[in-house]
Amino acid sequence: MASSSQRRWNPDSVRHIHPAVWPQWPFDEPPAVRERSEPRYNIRAETDLRIRVRDGVHLAADVYRPRAAGQKFPALLSISPYTRQLQVTEVTLGQNEAGLTEFWVPRGYAHVIVDVRGSNDSEGSYDDKGEKEQGDYLELIEWAAAQPWCNGKVGMVGCSYFALVQLLAAVHQPDALAAIFPYDAYTDLYRHRTFHGGAPYLGFMRSWFAAVGNLNFQGGRLKDRSGLDKMMRDHLNMEHLFDGEFFQVRSPEKALRNIKIPTYFGCDWSFWWLHLPGAFNGWEGTGKIPKRMLIGPRPQPWRPFGAYHEEALRWYDHWLKGMDTGVMEGPPIQLWIQGEDRWRGEEDWPLPRTKFTKLYLGGPGGGPQGTLSDAPGGGGERTFAYRPFTREWRLGDPRLVYRSEPMTAPWELTGPLALHLAARSSAEDADWMVHLQDEAPDGSCRTLTKGWLRASHRALDAKLSKPGRPWHPHLRAVPLTPGREEAYEIGFCPTCNVFQPGHRVRLELSSAFPFAESLSYHESMHLPADNTVLEGREGSYLLVPLIPR
Repeated sequence: MASSSQRRWNPDSVRHIHPAVWPQWPFDEPPAVRERSEPRYNIRAETDLRIRVRDGVHLAADVYRPRAAGQKFPALLSISPYTRQLQVTEVTLGQNEAGLTEFWVPRGYAHVIVDVRGSNDSEGSYDDKGEKEQGDYLELIEWAAAQPWCNGKVGMVGCSYFALVQLLAAVHQPDALAAIFPYDAYTDLYRHRTFHGGAPYLGFMRSWFAAVGNLNFQGGRLKDRSGLDKMMRDHLNMEHLFDGEFFQVRSPEKALRNIKIPTYFGCDWSFWWLHLPGAFNGWEGTGKIPKRMLIGPRPQPWRPFGAYHEEALRWYDHWLKGMDTGVMEGPPIQLWIQGEDRWRGEEDWPLPRTKFTKLYLGGPGGGPQGTLSDAPGGGGERTFAYRPFTREWRLGDPRLVYRSEPMTAPWELTGPLALHLAARSSAEDADWMVHLQDEAPDGSCRTLTKGWLRASHRALDAKLSKPGRPWHPHLRAVPLTPGREEAYEIGFCPTCNVFQPGHRVRLELSSAFPFAESLSYHESMHLPADNTVLEGREGSYLLVPLIPR
C-alpha cells in the first residue's frame, strides 16, 4: 500500500531526473531490476527544427538528446497540437502531456517533440487525426530513425493525444517503430470522446476546444487556422451525429489487430469519462503480441505528465536497448484494487473467474428511493418528471436512487458491467444516465463509473455484445412510441472496487446531465417527459462482475 510520503510531492521537483510523481510503478513495492539505464548524460537541445514531409509541409520540432558525440540512442517521439514549447514547462495545464525530458534524456534517449500539421509553428491545415496527419506520424518515425544520433529504434512517449498518436501510428506498422507505451488513449472517437451512448459529450469537447484554441490562436504563430476551425465546426455543430467513416478513420479501434509491436496499455480508474475504455479495448483488440496493461489510481500530480516513467523505462530499456529489465516477468496485468488501495496481478481481462450477478431494482413502491438485491421481489415501478431548463435539470435532477443492504464482508466488483433497464417514457426520445457509487456508512459517496444511453440509440448488435458490454451501432435514431415499454442495455465503463463491510452499492438513475460536474455534462434532450422505471424479476437489473474472494 502506498504510504502518505509516496503521495506528497513538490511542484518544483516534478520536472526532474527523479520526478516526484506518484505512482512510478504498478506494484506495491518497486520491482528488482537487473539492468537499467542510469542518468549519466547532459541534455543537448536543438529547437525550432523544420521537418519536411511528402507534400512539402514543414513540421516544427524540438529535439532533446544526450550530449555524447558519436553515440547513438533510441528516439522517443511525442506528437500533438498542444504546443511543443509547453511540454518542457511546469505549467499544470491538462495539455502538458509529452512526458519528462529531464527524465529520459539523461538516461540515454532522444526526446523529439513535434507540433502536428496546422498547429503552433507547423505549416499546413490541421487534419484532426485524419489520414494526412497519420501519414505524418509515419514520416516522423522514419525521420527520427535515420538521424545520425539514433540507433534506428523508435518508441513514443506521452499520454492522451500523445498516446492516441502511438496507436494510430502502430496500426500502420512502420518499420522503425519498435515498441509503444500508450498511457491514457481512447480507441473509439465516437463512443469514448464525442458521444456517450449517443448523447453529445459537450462538456469535454467545449473545454478541450477552448484549450486547443488558446494554445494555437493567441500567439500569432499559426499560419493556417482553417483545419482547427473546421474541427470545431464539425464537432460543436454536431455535423456527424452517427458513427461512420468520419470517426472510424480517426479511431484505432477496428485496426488494433494490425499492431504487431510490443505495447503497454495503461490508464487510471477515474478516467471512465474518456480514456479508460481504450485501455481495455486495446488489451482485448490486439493479438498475441508482447503486451502489458496497468490500471491504477489517479496520478499525483496529474500534470505535467510524469507518472509511470520508471515502469516505461523498464519497458523501453528492454525493447529499444535489449537490456535485461525483467519487465515481461510476472502477471501481464496490474490492477489497483480500489477500496483496498493495493496492486494485484492478473493474467487476463476480463478476469476469468468473474461471476456475473444480477442485482434487481426494486423495493417498496412510491418515492425516488429503491433497493438493489439479488432477490428480484415483486414487480413495481417508479416515475420521475423530467423538465428541461429548470434549476433542477441543471443539477442533474430528479434522479432515482437504488441501494443495496450494507455489506457484511468485503465484496469485490471488477470488470465490465451493464444496466438492463425496462422503462417507459411519455416522450419520443429520452436520455438515461446512471452513476455507480460506493456509499460509505456515513452516507458519503464515491463515484466509481457511469453509463449513458440516448433512447433513440437503443438498437443493439447481439453478435458484438458480451456480458456487461452491450454494443450499440449508433447508425441511426429510432424514436420511441410514447408510453410503450422498451428495454435498454446501458453499458458502464469497467471498474474495480472492494465494498468494505458497512458500505453499500448505490445506483443513481436520471435523464439530466448535471452541469456542475467538471467536464461531465452532455447535451441532454429538451423534451419534457414522465419517465417510468419497471422493477422486479421482469423489470430492471444491474449486471455486475462479482469476483469470488
